[in-house]
Amino acid sequence: MFLTFPQINRLWVLMAFGVRGAVLIASTAQAEGLKINSTFEGGIDAWAITPSQPDTSSPRQNDGSVVEDHNALALPDSDTKWNYRPVSPWMRFTSNVRLNPNLEANIKVRVDQLMGAHVDVANLDWSPSPYLGFRAGVVNFNTNWCRTYDVDSPWMVDPDIFCRGNSFVKINNAAPGLQAYTNTTLGDYQLQTIVGVYRPQFFSYETKEFGFNNGSLGAGFKINFNRKISAAANLLHLQTGTQLRLGVMRSDEGGVYDPKPVKESRARRNLVDNYYVGIDTYLRPTLRLRYSRSKFASQDFYDDLLTVRDKDKSETLELIYEWKSTDLLAMGWTQFNVAAAVNDVGLNPPAVLDDFYYLKQSSWLTSWRHQWGRGMYSILQWTQASQTNGYFGGRRSGSGGALGLRLAYQY
Repeated sequence: MFLTFPQINRLWVLMAFGVRGAVLIASTAQAEGLKINSTFEGGIDAWAITPSQPDTSSPRQNDGSVVEDHNALALPDSDTKWNYRPVSPWMRFTSNVRLNPNLEANIKVRVDQLMGAHVDVANLDWSPSPYLGFRAGVVNFNTNWCRTYDVDSPWMVDPDIFCRGNSFVKINNAAPGLQAYTNTTLGDYQLQTIVGVYRPQFFSYETKEFGFNNGSLGAGFKINFNRKISAAANLLHLQTGTQLRLGVMRSDEGGVYDPKPVKESRARRNLVDNYYVGIDTYLRPTLRLRYSRSKFASQDFYDDLLTVRDKDKSETLELIYEWKSTDLLAMGWTQFNVAAAVNDVGLNPPAVLDDFYYLKQSSWLTSWRHQWGRGMYSILQWTQASQTNGYFGGRRSGSGGALGLRLAYQY
C-alpha cells in the first residue's frame, strides 16, 4: 500500500523533530517491552559524467587549475570521501528502539563514496512530556533539509550543494552534542523548535573539519577545539503538510602548527555562521514545491588578525510531480556562489583584496523515480552544470553533465 506524499512528508518531519510517530517502511520487533523500528535501503549507482575528472597532478596556475574548475561543477565525482568510481554500491540503515514510554535510542548509518562509512545519528532521546524532550549523543543539527534518509526522495543526489559535497556535509550535518526540543500545537499548526551545543571532536567523531579551510591547512596543523551551537524551528500545517524551516548555527574552531613546518606558520581561528530558510508546500495534491536558501559567512584569523572573509550562498528550487502512485517526476535548479576577500597582512602597507576568489555555479536537474514493487525501485537522474571561478579577478569557465541510474531495495 502506498501513502500519499503529503502523508509521507508529515511523518518524516515529525520524526526528525522528536514527535513520536510511525515509520513508513520498517520491520518491527518486540521483546521484553522493547519496540524496534528499522529501515534498510541499499543499491547500486552508475554514473556517466562528462567531462571526466582531470589528472589531479595537473599544474596549478595563478588563477586556478583544471582540477578546481572540474570540482566547481559539483558533479557526483567531485569532493567525495572515497576515490570516485562510476559504478558504486551504497547503503542506508535507520533504527529506533523504544526503551520505555519516555526513552528511545536512535541510529542512522550511511555507506557511500560521498561520506564513506559514516554514523549520522547515534543518540538517546528522553521526552518527559509530549511538549519537551532532550537528546544526547551524535545528533543532527536540523539546520538544513538534506534528504539522505528520506524514503520518498526522487533524487540520487540531493540538488542542494550543501548536501552533496563531503566538505560541506561535515560542517552542517551532525556531531556529538546535547539538544533540547519542544513541540507545540497551535490550532492546525505544529511548531517544533530545537537548540543544541556540539563538540565534533568528541570520541574522534570529526577531527579534520575546519570550516571552509581544510584544503589550505599545511602538514602539522593541529585543531585544538571545534565548538558549535545551533537553533532551528519548523512550522508544519497538519492538514496540508506545508512547512517552513528556519535554522542558524555558529562554529568556532581554532588550531596551531605543532611543530611548525616553516617559521611563518601561524595559529589559526575560524568562525562560521550558517543561516537557513526552507519552505515545502503542495501547489496541488500531486505537485510539490520546495525552496531553500543557505548562507555561510566565514572569518579566518591568523594570529588573531582577520585575514580571510568568505561568503557562500546556495539556493535550491524543486518541483516534484506524483505522476502515478508508483512514479515521481522531478525538476530542480540550484545556484551556488562564493565570494572571498583577503586582508594581506604580509604587505607593507597591508592590502585588502576584495576579489581574492570568486565562484558562481548553477545546475539544472531532472529525475524519474519508479517503484517496481516488493521494495524495489529505480531512479534516472540528469544533471547539467556550469561554473565560473577565479582568483585575483581572473575568470575561468566550464560546464559538464552527469547521467545516473540507481537500482535500489527498501526494507
